Amino acid sequence: MATFLTFEPLDVWMFRGNRLFGGGVHGMGLMPPWPSVVTGAVVSRALADNNRLGDVTRRPDQALNILQQCLGEDFGLTHLGLLKQERIWFPTPADLVVMEADGGGLEAKALEAKPKPSNGACCSAAFPYLCILPVSERKKPVGNIWIDLDGLKAHLAETPVSSDHLMPAGCFWQNDPRLGIAIGTSSRTVEEGAIYTTDAVSLNAGVWLIAGFSGRNVPSNGLVRLGGDGRGARIQKLSQSDHDAMATFGQPQAGWKGFRMILATAGLFPDGVMPPVVKKDHILELDGLTAELVAASVPQPGVVSGWDIAKHQPKPAHRIAAAGSCYWFRVISGDTEKLKPLWEKGLWEAIASDHPLMERRHEGWNRVWFGQWNPSDGTSPTMVRSSTEDVPA
Repeated sequence: MATFLTFEPLDVWMFRGNRLFGGGVHGMGLMPPWPSVVTGAVVSRALADNNRLGDVTRRPDQALNILQQCLGEDFGLTHLGLLKQERIWFPTPADLVVMEADGGGLEAKALEAKPKPSNGACCSAAFPYLCILPVSERKKPVGNIWIDLDGLKAHLAETPVSSDHLMPAGCFWQNDPRLGIAIGTSSRTVEEGAIYTTDAVSLNAGVWLIAGFSGRNVPSNGLVRLGGDGRGARIQKLSQSDHDAMATFGQPQAGWKGFRMILATAGLFPDGVMPPVVKKDHILELDGLTAELVAASVPQPGVVSGWDIAKHQPKPAHRIAAAGSCYWFRVISGDTEKLKPLWEKGLWEAIASDHPLMERRHEGWNRVWFGQWNPSDGTSPTMVRSSTEDVPA
């Protein structure tokens, strides 16, 4: 059973991206933070509660085993969002375009995955469907918009999303620029002229970070050190009603002719931004279910690293697919209910157990939601590959 926590800020939070610090560099704040940041705060608290922090630093090769002894072999982050006005919020997925409405305010339109027209048009991408908005519905897009749980449920069910379910990021937090001076790694003294700025994240009143975790003995009250500089946060359990709403959200249903797979957290894949469940010729095969990946909407990929406290060194840098990335699949045979293991445990189920990325499984990458999609009639499993979004293999 998942444990859902709220994180109440006791100060500003320093959620940094993957940029080095140095003279004249500005460190952009990252919101929401990498899932590994939130997981690390909870893991550190659990290890301290069990008097195992010293064991981890003395035996970094046993760090993962010690973590599993304290929190269970299936421990990991499952959800990451915000809580405001008793509503749960997430960044809008890549297949939902938010625009300025004619009378002011916001309106949302879902991208449509349509077969490529047979009129000689071509593009550089590799899929048979195009991700488009009808020309009549195109307006100036608005970025950095969040959607509440009810709005996201409607979107996954292919129903329109009302503006009441949308909110700009500025309603949740403000960036607070801070000035700093670099410290020499050997002398531990100030480096002359090495001045930098970095964004702190200051949550607005009544806003909390929320996260869900699988596993056992997950800390559910008290304080944690969260993000850069160890800024404080108070944790407590999410209300039971919100817990129940989150626990079944994004679950695949039986009988779909097609489906959308949306990354609930960023994807850490062996092959760039191509999901590991997709094999040769863009085919997914899972327990009798066969489906073809026909289109994708993936924002610009990023890079994530991090700091390994046990080994006292940076973690390897990896390319990631952004949270909210959307992949359209057309069912060839089988039942979409077979997707449930991917929803329960993430896309790690398709990665070899001895792959180096598996060391980061508990951090919360590769979690997915599923939504209904009704593909256009008259299509076949094999078509000329084309799309408005190019997803390299």
